[in-house]
Amino acid sequence: MTSRPIRLLVANGCSYTRGAELGRAEDAWPALVAEALGVPWVNLGCDGGSNRRVVRTTVGQLDRLAEAHRVPVEEMLVLCMWTGLSRHECYTRRRDKGHGFRPDLPDELRWHRLSRWRIQIEDQLSEAYYRHLWSTQGAMTNFALDWLMLDGYLRSRGVQGRYVFAWDVLRFRQDEQSGRLLGGLDPATVYGGAVTSSRVSFYSDILGRFPTGEMQHPLEEAHASFGSSLTGWLRDQGIAGVTASGG
Repeated sequence: MTSRPIRLLVANGCSYTRGAELGRAEDAWPALVAEALGVPWVNLGCDGGSNRRVVRTTVGQLDRLAEAHRVPVEEMLVLCMWTGLSRHECYTRRRDKGHGFRPDLPDELRWHRLSRWRIQIEDQLSEAYYRHLWSTQGAMTNFALDWLMLDGYLRSRGVQGRYVFAWDVLRFRQDEQSGRLLGGLDPATVYGGAVTSSRVSFYSDILGRFPTGEMQHPLEEAHASFGSSLTGWLRDQGIAGVTASGG
């Protein structure tokens, strides 16, 4: 796989990407990978965020970030860490004031996070979603289609996209339709080398090896270990910052 030198790293995902329970954003794995590659970074991760949100904000912010950092999109590396399939979101007039960090993006608080943990704080939209709309097969198909479309979009723009898993995201049984969609992706772009299995993940890398916070989020040691492993994988693919590559 041929890779161009990069000038900006953009990461997106949920709290595992954002770095929940860490003292500094610089201690989260996206910042550590960017530092190792010698490039600036942007972390779009959101506590409780869904995969649909990852797709929406990555596509929506791509050109703005390229302009703000004065780099062409072709010299950006986008790292998406996929989260649980049961999460979703909807746009609402009501501002989402639920728990958890939200990045400072236009209208971000009007995108309402839907997840099982929000039922516990009496979020009626989440309760209605899981009671009437949620199904494992539907979630799997939606995710597979979203991933395939995002990857196609990034490729069409010349952006280098790479994908990692927060934990065992694809633990549900895949039907023929979702399997075919996932089969259209390049396994070489996935940390772990598989598009239909998520057994290789941040969680599996740190399970039982490092302490976690009160909310079971990975802490500094875990982020450092995962960041180092992810950096090695990227370098094996020939991905490097412009300084390291001599550009």
